[in-house]
Amino acid sequence: MVLVGNRKLLRENGIDPEPAAETMERLERDGKTAMLVAVDGRLAGVVADADTVKQSATDAVSQLTERGVDVMMLTGDNERTARSVAEQVGIDSENVRAEVLPEDKSDVVESVQEEGRTAMMVGDGVNDAPALAVAHVGTAIGSGTDVAIEAADVTLMRDDPVDVVKAIRISEATLQKIKQNLVWALGYNTAMIPLASLGLLQPVLAAGAMAISSVSVLTNSLLFRRYTPEERYRLFGR
Repeated sequence: MVLVGNRKLLRENGIDPEPAAETMERLERDGKTAMLVAVDGRLAGVVADADTVKQSATDAVSQLTERGVDVMMLTGDNERTARSVAEQVGIDSENVRAEVLPEDKSDVVESVQEEGRTAMMVGDGVNDAPALAVAHVGTAIGSGTDVAIEAADVTLMRDDPVDVVKAIRISEATLQKIKQNLVWALGYNTAMIPLASLGLLQPVLAAGAMAISSVSVLTNSLLFRRYTPEERYRLFGR
């Protein structure tokens, strides 16, 4: 009988994990997930693995923080490993939620939203799907599972965390472009309709102004093709 898991698993099966406590703490401080191994009811050793933290993850957290966004980490890993990884990428230790079970991730997201805040959940696994579904904006990593992609509102085509920042920039830029088009359209109508109703403007000129309004809106929209989300959107560039 072989058991591989955390301290709780071994205790539930009557095995004392304390002899491996020092080794596990050392591995967890290094950001690794340590798992105990027991054979036939006796502690046999410790196995550890770790995900490599991408450099772009640090960049993404930094850029989001500069925007005034609170970045939180939800993970099933133990507290020590989670805080180690959070420190590497620049996430505040107060925003780390460790040892979160899959079904509890959605509860954490809902608790954030109940505070009147807008939550954007980013995930790629089956365990993230419920949280992606309940978040105001669920964002799935393109290389993730089909379940996560199906539950999300936005799917990033790559697995680069910086694309989260780019997605936010694109959404903001789209709203700004819509507002610009409204200004164009309403501006023409506000200026021309009263003049036409008072008989101060010939109908043919009013019709021409309406055509120009449509062309200006369309042209302004087409200019959006030149925008790349490497930086914030600006109407006249840098």
